[in-house]
Amino acid sequence: MSGPLSHIRVVEMGAAIQGPAAGLYLRDMGAEVIKIEPPTGDANRGFRGVNNDLPPETFGSQFIAMNRGKKSVCLDVHTALGLKAVLALIQRADVFVSNYRESALIRMGLAYETVSADNPSLIYALGNGFGPRGPDADKTMLDGAAIARGGLASMTGSEDTGPIPPGATIADTGGGLLLALAITTALAARAEIGKGQKVQSSALGAQLWLQMWELTHVWMTGSLLKPGGAHHENLRGPYGVYRTADGGHFFFAAAQSNESWDEFWVFVDDPAEALNPKWSDPSKRFGIGITAADAREIQARMREAFLTKTTAEWQAFLSAQPEIVSEYVQNYDEVRRDPQVVANDYVEPMNIDGIGETAIVGNLVSFSETPASTKGAPPGLGADTAAVLQEIGLTKSETDQVIKDATERRNGLLGNLAAIQSDS
Repeated sequence: MSGPLSHIRVVEMGAAIQGPAAGLYLRDMGAEVIKIEPPTGDANRGFRGVNNDLPPETFGSQFIAMNRGKKSVCLDVHTALGLKAVLALIQRADVFVSNYRESALIRMGLAYETVSADNPSLIYALGNGFGPRGPDADKTMLDGAAIARGGLASMTGSEDTGPIPPGATIADTGGGLLLALAITTALAARAEIGKGQKVQSSALGAQLWLQMWELTHVWMTGSLLKPGGAHHENLRGPYGVYRTADGGHFFFAAAQSNESWDEFWVFVDDPAEALNPKWSDPSKRFGIGITAADAREIQARMREAFLTKTTAEWQAFLSAQPEIVSEYVQNYDEVRRDPQVVANDYVEPMNIDGIGETAIVGNLVSFSETPASTKGAPPGLGADTAAVLQEIGLTKSETDQVIKDATERRNGLLGNLAAIQSDS
């Protein structure tokens, strides 16, 4: 069996991250995922980012990360035959997933009421920026906007620096994961109630899920948390990130036993600090009963302590201390080589046109009976159009016309773009 969802067919009409990330999860679980792309393709096929001098035939890293293993059908949904093809695909699907704005889908002729009338078993799944209801239900969202609106940016950085965006697209990617969870839940419900349904999630909602402890704490106490910089404001005590003598960094969470706390201070040649009654048991070191001033005091002492030893010295000491919860702060290249990452197959090799073998984030979920796995490289634009459309009943002449319409539309759009660029 090729995965727990190998019996499921998914039609994805998504761009960038949120919708494609949901489709990617389903594909790793074994579902057939047919990605419907406009004539010019998902814009992220060519999005290069920075420090990127890849060959022109190589897809952008974001596209590769979100679309491996899918099939690509390229068409113009605004033509009669293009819309016919999309409706025929959805009629035969278990799931339709999109992060297009719902108003745009309605204008295309792909409203939930329209497609579910022909396929009552369909799970119609939408991910958006700010939720399906309210004054901003149709508002455009990019990742940082959801991070700002969801409050996370208010907790990053410090009071001196102000908000600092996190270094990853966690709103979009988290929204995709939440949408995938909604889809799999709806599939389970379908087995019980005998019909599909419309499910929706948002990047804003994903931000609330990721911060539910901190948000609940503030709402219960009526007291705002402040950005803690290298520390978590709601965990007073040593908890935080510290710099070593040679510029490395360690995250220190806790010394869970008094013996390990003693050994820490002996290691940095300051055994007297181990006797400080403010930190004499694990609960105090987690901030219970500790004032903000106490927290600042121990954090300052910890900063001094970590600066007395090199990264290698700290690695050697901390690796021999099972009761101290602490980890070296790894960069992305170090993450790729991490023995735990390797042992769990979290990173896998993949051959990409133009560059050969590279590393990708692979399947991250394990099953004892129905193992999931990555399903190959991302598809070329429209690579599966002819095969997929003829499989669902379009004639060869209709399929040829769909491909011709998309090609002409693409050439026209690219020609207009080239003219604009030459004029500027």
